[in-house]
Amino acid sequence: MNPVTQDEADRVLRQKARKYESHACYPCRKRKVKCDGSQPCRTCIRREHPGICSFQTQTPRRERGRGPSTPLSVRTPASASARVTRQGHTNPIGNAAGDWRIADAGVSSGADNSEPRPDDASKDYVYSGDNSVVSILRLRGLNANDSVAREVGSVLGLQNTFSSYPFMDSKTPGERWRSLLGVLPQRAEVLKFFHYYRITAYPFNPILADMDRFELDLCTYLNAHAGGDLRNPECISERWATDKSVGHISLLLATLAAGAHYSDIEYPQRLELSTDFARRSFHALRLANFLFRPSLDIIQALLVLGNTLQNMGQSDAAWALLGTTVRLAQTMGLHTERGSAHWPEYVRSKAKALWSTIVWQDSLLCLCYDRAPIVSVSGWPSGPSFFERTNLSYADTMHYLCRLGLIIMCPQGYGVTEADRAIETLQNMDALHQRGQPHLLDRGNCATMQQHLEHLALKMHTSFCVSVICRPAMKQSQTQLPHMEILRSRAKGSLIDASRAFLDFEALSVVPLRSWSMVHTVLSSTLLLCIWEETRSDPECRDLQQRVIDVFSSSDSRSDDRTVLNETDGQWLSERHIRALVTLRSALDREEDRGVVDSEQLDTRLGAVPPFNAGDLDGDFDLSNPFDISPVTYLDSIMNVPIFDMTQEYGFP
Repeated sequence: MNPVTQDEADRVLRQKARKYESHACYPCRKRKVKCDGSQPCRTCIRREHPGICSFQTQTPRRERGRGPSTPLSVRTPASASARVTRQGHTNPIGNAAGDWRIADAGVSSGADNSEPRPDDASKDYVYSGDNSVVSILRLRGLNANDSVAREVGSVLGLQNTFSSYPFMDSKTPGERWRSLLGVLPQRAEVLKFFHYYRITAYPFNPILADMDRFELDLCTYLNAHAGGDLRNPECISERWATDKSVGHISLLLATLAAGAHYSDIEYPQRLELSTDFARRSFHALRLANFLFRPSLDIIQALLVLGNTLQNMGQSDAAWALLGTTVRLAQTMGLHTERGSAHWPEYVRSKAKALWSTIVWQDSLLCLCYDRAPIVSVSGWPSGPSFFERTNLSYADTMHYLCRLGLIIMCPQGYGVTEADRAIETLQNMDALHQRGQPHLLDRGNCATMQQHLEHLALKMHTSFCVSVICRPAMKQSQTQLPHMEILRSRAKGSLIDASRAFLDFEALSVVPLRSWSMVHTVLSSTLLLCIWEETRSDPECRDLQQRVIDVFSSSDSRSDDRTVLNETDGQWLSERHIRALVTLRSALDREEDRGVVDSEQLDTRLGAVPPFNAGDLDGDFDLSNPFDISPVTYLDSIMNVPIFDMTQEYGFP
């Protein structure tokens, strides 16, 4: 017999080493407490973390420490699942608590699992800065898979522990499943309204980071729905009941809400459907525990819902929701390259694209409201070719434009005058525009309908940004400062271009009349054309003013979409926009010596808007008053009427 080498003997011994299944779950063994062996055990249920109740297959003690730690394997026998359902314990449907952070980053809800999944260490990741205790401990050499490093965030109170959304009634898996079935989009709804989102809304606001993957998952959902996987309230589908899948369903519902808003049905039904889809989407977000377990699908759903709220005229609510969305995205580390370094490459690219979309949303809202942004692009350093790229698409140009928007909203540096900063920003915008695709540079290069629409949409956004940059030149007190003639000329051109682009866009598509940012742009531009001494007597400007007013005050409500201010559509725009339009109509009538418009009668016709109290600017404000009020101040007084009654803060009604 040939002598056996030591390596061969060790190999045989390792194969024969007896493995055993622990009689206590991992949390109970970790805390050295009694475990009844059920799954989830009563101790984990009592401690309110049934989702992490799992049983680890261990090797003998002498083998520990030799190589990577053995991953947890969750024991899920049919009898245990049935026992949990019968007893009504709070066991979240789907995976353990560790399966929430980026589980849907590469594999979206219920689709095939052929793509690689993030490793287990990434699932519990919560972004922390370099100076946090968590980062310091990891930098000290602790392995990311080590239990101390993994749980230190929870120990320090820096990580959420609720495995299900605590502010709703669904407690058991069965209740949660039945609640989900109650909001699922039906096949007819998906086929009708997703088309509107894909064709009309998405091209001009591409919030979804991977549309191709989303459409693939949408096909999977429709097949599952047709196959009966999403119909039986008594049979929980393990594939579709996970937080990951529920988060994807909330995103699907959010796209349907946006699609319904851009559909061709009558306004009252359109508003009702869009609101209903948004309500169902938000309910699905709660079922997915969005506030405690964010994911990429959840972030995208919140962005689509916020944009839909804007387009309904509820921009203040959209602003508040965006703040929550940004914080959840920062929790995941989307705002910085280092925060996503532990993810696979395809997930990192998706995270970067999603953060750029968040910057897009925040920048436009900040420019409209003149509020400080809460996002930053410093966490994703630009490559050397960032400002050298050419032939930029509409979406790429908009991303860069919104980055410039953040610069516009930042305080100016020490020693830099407002005019000098405006000139520099205008130069950057002009350079950006020259790097766009040919159809974005000149409408004469447009060969398709979509290219015409993209050209006009970019023209509106660019003109709005230019008008914001040049607004200091509209103030009478600064007309003699350097560069003011250049800025005044650019300001006038931007206001005219915005109005023209809106009118051309509106003739081709419903997008400008359904998009809050575009409505805000054209009304702001038209108001400034009306009240600025540089333009209010210009025949071309007055013609543009009248044409814009005609679009919004058309009385042909049944056959044309240009009836957003008739009796049925009066509340589509916010009350501030309606007040602005009332003021504009009154100012034009006064200029033409046709008398002052009866504001109460006009309010009744435009949707019974409450009377405007800030000096009744729509009725008796004199455009030629001796105090020469700044047009910007005048515009802000119209568009930014306080909606919060602070006089009621003291005392209980």
